[in-house]
Amino acid sequence: MNFSNLKPLRQLGPLGRRLGRSSPGQNFRGMPMWGKIVSLLVGFFVIMFTLAATGGAQGEGEAEIQAIPVSAMSAEHSPLAPEVTVYGRVENPNTTTIEASTLAYVQEVFVREGQSVEAGDLLVQLDPRDARLLVRRAEATLNEAQSSLARLNAQQIADRRNFDAQKELYEITRRKEQRYETLYGNGQMSLSALEDLKQQRLQQEITLNQQELVISTQEAAMVSAVAGVENAAANLEQAELNLERLAIVAPFDGKVTQVNAAIGRRVATGQPVITLFDEDNHQVRVSLPADTAQEVAGALSAQQYVKAEALLGGNWVEMQFLEVGAEVRSGRAGTDLLLALPENSKVALGRALEVRVTLPAQNNLLAVPVQSVYGDQIIYTVENEVLKAVQIDRIGSREDDEGNMQILISAIDLPQGAPIITSSLSRASSGTKVAIIGAEVVTAEHDGDTTTEGVALNAAVVTEG
Repeated sequence: MNFSNLKPLRQLGPLGRRLGRSSPGQNFRGMPMWGKIVSLLVGFFVIMFTLAATGGAQGEGEAEIQAIPVSAMSAEHSPLAPEVTVYGRVENPNTTTIEASTLAYVQEVFVREGQSVEAGDLLVQLDPRDARLLVRRAEATLNEAQSSLARLNAQQIADRRNFDAQKELYEITRRKEQRYETLYGNGQMSLSALEDLKQQRLQQEITLNQQELVISTQEAAMVSAVAGVENAAANLEQAELNLERLAIVAPFDGKVTQVNAAIGRRVATGQPVITLFDEDNHQVRVSLPADTAQEVAGALSAQQYVKAEALLGGNWVEMQFLEVGAEVRSGRAGTDLLLALPENSKVALGRALEVRVTLPAQNNLLAVPVQSVYGDQIIYTVENEVLKAVQIDRIGSREDDEGNMQILISAIDLPQGAPIITSSLSRASSGTKVAIIGAEVVTAEHDGDTTTEGVALNAAVVTEG
């Protein structure tokens, strides 16, 4: 350090002149050069030491870690039942679409869509005039077929009598021929007389064979005539049924969902006219994950407690299980579950319902708020006033009595009563210093060693303020 260029204190301005006139200043001027250097060095080190001491204390104060205030709940391992909430659609297996039985014009419409009807109520009347003509034509055809059958039957009776007479006459001639042959052998009958009789017998045999063929043909004709009568009777019955069906009536108590008819409109055979469903036979179809559906099926088979509810009018209404795995629809991984709504549940067909399925309870589960679970794998407890991560298995979810969603977890490494952080921490990690609101530090004994660990909560659940 070169001190040769140091200026006299009087050249340092008013402050220098005042220091120069002071006793320390006069003493400094009177010092030799080496004394001045030593004095300056001592002053320099005193100033540096003072600054270091002051700055270090300030830095040490700033480095002190502040505890983050958090809320917590007490771990209570207990049997809990997981819940699965899905959406289902109301459908009805007893939905009927009535079609026109024949070509006709709409004569009258007595109902509208959404109207409730009772079994037997007249819904739509189609023009019956054409159908009545078909009935009359069918009646005429039946009468004609019956007359033909009667004539054929009478003819068959007469022909059979003739056949019997022809057969008897043939037998007489045959016996007579046998006597003539005896007489001819005794020389008492001429050959010409015997041949005449034999010729007569052959002609009678031909006539008998022809008559037998007629009877056989008549039997086939009788079968055909009987079939014709039956066919004509069936046609008449069909025509009468079509006439009756022109008055479209409700097959059961229900509600009309669709009317495809208007007065004067022509409807073709098989064309849908009206659709209705049974209001007391509603069911809900939901799609569950395959493993959940299997769990439900197994619980039902083992007669374990399992429940399904639908949210109706703000209240959960219990439903009856109808069928599990009824259908796996194309393009969907879930398994269909059919549920029956309670009787007199007035729910619109096709409506979407929130459905909650409660599965059998499992032992040693914890119910924690949604914000307590990080990445579906971790929750945090507190040991020695710092966070500690605990690995979990997520089992399911449920709603508490106030309608808040809870996650059901299994945490076998977490002791009973240990605190579970319920605050939502954006940068939670093990080792973070925290202070649980409303908690007191307690000690826990592990393997004979007493250490400061955890906290005692003033309530089972401490919520954030």
